[in-house]
Amino acid sequence: MKGLNLKKIVATAVAAMTIATVSPVGASAAWKQNSTGWWNTEGSSYSTGWRNINSNWYYFGQDGYMKTGWANDGGKWYFMNPSGAMVSGWINNNGTWYITDGSGAMKTGWVTDGGKWYFMNQSGVMQKGWINNNGTWYITDGSGAMRTGWISDCGEWYLMSPSGAMKTGWASDVGKWYFMNQSGAMQKGWINDNGSRYFANSSGTMQTGVIEVDGKIYYLAESGVMQTGKITIDGTEYTFAATGEAIGDEKPAVTNSFNVDGTLVKEDSNKPAENEEEERSHGGGGGGGSHHHHSSTDKDKTNVQQDIDNAFSTAKKITVKHEDNTNTYEFKFDNELKQNGYDYVTRDLYVTNNAGTTKGISYEDGKYTFKPGTYTVKSVIRVIRGYNKDGLDLAKIYYVTPDTKTITVNADKTIKVEDKTTK
Repeated sequence: MKGLNLKKIVATAVAAMTIATVSPVGASAAWKQNSTGWWNTEGSSYSTGWRNINSNWYYFGQDGYMKTGWANDGGKWYFMNPSGAMVSGWINNNGTWYITDGSGAMKTGWVTDGGKWYFMNQSGVMQKGWINNNGTWYITDGSGAMRTGWISDCGEWYLMSPSGAMKTGWASDVGKWYFMNQSGAMQKGWINDNGSRYFANSSGTMQTGVIEVDGKIYYLAESGVMQTGKITIDGTEYTFAATGEAIGDEKPAVTNSFNVDGTLVKEDSNKPAENEEEERSHGGGGGGGSHHHHSSTDKDKTNVQQDIDNAFSTAKKITVKHEDNTNTYEFKFDNELKQNGYDYVTRDLYVTNNAGTTKGISYEDGKYTFKPGTYTVKSVIRVIRGYNKDGLDLAKIYYVTPDTKTITVNADKTIKVEDKTTK
């Protein structure tokens, strides 16, 4: 019986001690301060470790003094504000951001908050910009939030997967293929991948079919691989040299003409120079267009250009949407692009600075952000038109006179939009 009573007494004492370590300090407690700092009295003694006082958590050292700033307990770090109260959630300490969980313990590595991901290094500091985590690269914006999709950085384009990991090698996006080098930068122009050659335009999109590069004609298979030797296109056999260019008298019609860097040949470049032959014979169809051709024509080329401009005058129109007090813009075509019965038509939107590059431009989620400067937004509509001359099927690429707008972005985020479309 005495043994049982003793057990009850011990159990009661242990329970009382446990409650004292986690319960709010009683009415007998009082704050005291001297030249060293603050402590909290508990009867004839003082608080040590964690104490919940007036619904706030405080941490006291073994000497009884209240901690402020960072404190390590059990291998975990906690942050107390200048009043000594523990802080949880986001913490800005001397301009550096940290985050703690609900218990107040500092977090490291990837953390999610409000549906966005952030990366904290081993010291708990939130990281911005490029991050290498276990050999995989990620990028975060100025707020530290991880970014996905297409990213423009220092004049180069990168593609981040939905997990945020930077892609390298071949990557597919919205049904188009792109090639990213080992540093992740999107490649343009000619690409050599394990001995096979591919070609990407200035937007990085892998090309297929018959293209012209720097005045030479090439054929790219559906896989994008440049072909050599004898190739049959639309029922006609053509010969391509070991270096890829078409040779011989017969050459297929091209769908697009590029400079070696992947940029499209300028609109007026399809006007033949003196003594330059403008037609290229092909075996019918070519370029993915209709097999219906105009009859033999000596129609004035100016009238042809006017006809094409009139036919696509509404399809080329661009609307500029600007978010107030920001450098963010959205560009959309006003009307749907419709194919007519005899032309093959494609449409693109080109956004560049005055130097013709993407420096100063960022793109994310369909929106463009510009640094202060002057930029050009231009519609590019290509019309591949076939016709017959002297019994031969021929084709030519025309460019619709573009809808061109100049956007001047000032340092105070005010803008000026000018319509530079040629009337």
